[in-house]
Amino acid sequence: MTTWLFFRHLASSSLPAVLWHLGSSTVFLLLVLLVLLAGRSRLTASARFFLALIGILKFAIPTTIVTLFVSFWLRNFSATGSGDTFEVPLRALGKVFRFEDVSMPDGPWQTVAVALWLAVAFALILRFTLIRHRLVALSIRTALPPRPREVEALTRARRRVGVRRSVDLARSPLPEAPAVLRIFRPLVVLPLDGCDGLSDDELESLLCHECAHVARHDNLIARVESFICALLWFHPLIWIAQRITGIERERACDEVVAESADERETYLAALTKFCQAAIAPRLPGVSCMATAKLKERMDHVMNYAALKNQAPSPRRVTVLATASLVLFTIAASFVGSGSAFAVNRTVAIAKKPYSIKLMATRTGESITIQAAVRENQSQQVVAASTFTLDDRRRGSVKTSKAGLEIAFEARPDSAERIAVDVAIDKGGSLVQKDTLLISPTDLEATENSAKFSGEPISLSLKDADLRDVISTFSKITGIEMRMDPAVHGKVSVNWNNVAWDEAFDSLVKDNGLTYRLDGKVMYVSKR
Repeated sequence: MTTWLFFRHLASSSLPAVLWHLGSSTVFLLLVLLVLLAGRSRLTASARFFLALIGILKFAIPTTIVTLFVSFWLRNFSATGSGDTFEVPLRALGKVFRFEDVSMPDGPWQTVAVALWLAVAFALILRFTLIRHRLVALSIRTALPPRPREVEALTRARRRVGVRRSVDLARSPLPEAPAVLRIFRPLVVLPLDGCDGLSDDELESLLCHECAHVARHDNLIARVESFICALLWFHPLIWIAQRITGIERERACDEVVAESADERETYLAALTKFCQAAIAPRLPGVSCMATAKLKERMDHVMNYAALKNQAPSPRRVTVLATASLVLFTIAASFVGSGSAFAVNRTVAIAKKPYSIKLMATRTGESITIQAAVRENQSQQVVAASTFTLDDRRRGSVKTSKAGLEIAFEARPDSAERIAVDVAIDKGGSLVQKDTLLISPTDLEATENSAKFSGEPISLSLKDADLRDVISTFSKITGIEMRMDPAVHGKVSVNWNNVAWDEAFDSLVKDNGLTYRLDGKVMYVSKR
């Protein structure tokens, strides 16, 4: 029962954030795959490998944490009065990425889905780990010491590739082609008799390929890839990207060996003698030259000189891809935080079961917060509470009413604002959690605002026509609106449970208008 409740809580609290992360990461990976498809004949294998890898690694970057950081930074940056600088680019960004807030219906299927996902992921990780462990253990158990010429060839290969760390060498009857095992203490395993027909130069070229795997930390990267693929076993694009990295990983090491024409000829001769090993199985975390299609690799080696001259350098592609990853993650975080002005807040409010209204008043050094919770469906106030903050501008209160447990906790957010965390619990389950920002007003100003007594309204609009917004108040109140022809423009508003006359007053004043009520007719004109 405890396990079931754990999965239920994990699903209800994390599923929206997980879906948002998967959606944005999938878009990024799809763009990467399209770039790979378009630049297949224009990029080196090293560049293609890194592009596919960075598409996979995007799923490992917690977009939600970046979103929280961006939201915090924007909130504090805008408090200084400089946040308006970002309004235009954020509006443009919001038009490109039209994501809505995610709201998932409650139900046992969420718990079942999370449990199934974790079970399959754990099974795949366990399978990869056991296969890798058995392969390494069996290879070491059946290993024979290398021959002197193989040790000398490995020494020359390490020097040629620039590998300074120690690399062990052994012969084993298991592999059909040379392979690199282990991560921290790399072990190059040669076929028991497969290298006898190779010349010293051919053997050195094959060991250069394996040393390139060591220099590139391919086994560690492949281990990370397999872990991500196990967690995202349901995602087809992840498996496509991993297949691409497996192919391009071998070709990238081929490129390290085939730097000169003489080296290419020697390496191609060595590869030809191992063509029969192309059927060897592919295992995660094991770099083996027989895991990729040798014929295509040989064609790539022969054409590498011409490709290298016209292709952009792998370093440049790496820098551009990394910059794109960072910018895309930040852009997705802007949109996810709702700061790109593209999120429909009316929809977001409607999806929440309760709306919360706060009012903070200051009397001398004392700050009092009045809170009211209204059910959106019935528009009935289900709870209300008042509490006073201490000298550190902190305070909390809990109230129970209508089957709800509501907790308010206030804390300072900036010099002028207070953040109030609100948690609404129903039947032992958290149904809503919000953080609201409010600036205390002096009691005199609050008393002056008592002249607004209209029915509360909730309205969120972006770039709406000013005349249309004013006409909306006519439908809400039944008052006829007569506007001067000079009244025009675009406005963005966001009112949540605000008295309609207070909202109307702020609308006309913020847009340089004046109004006069004559019976059931409201006259609106320019000042």
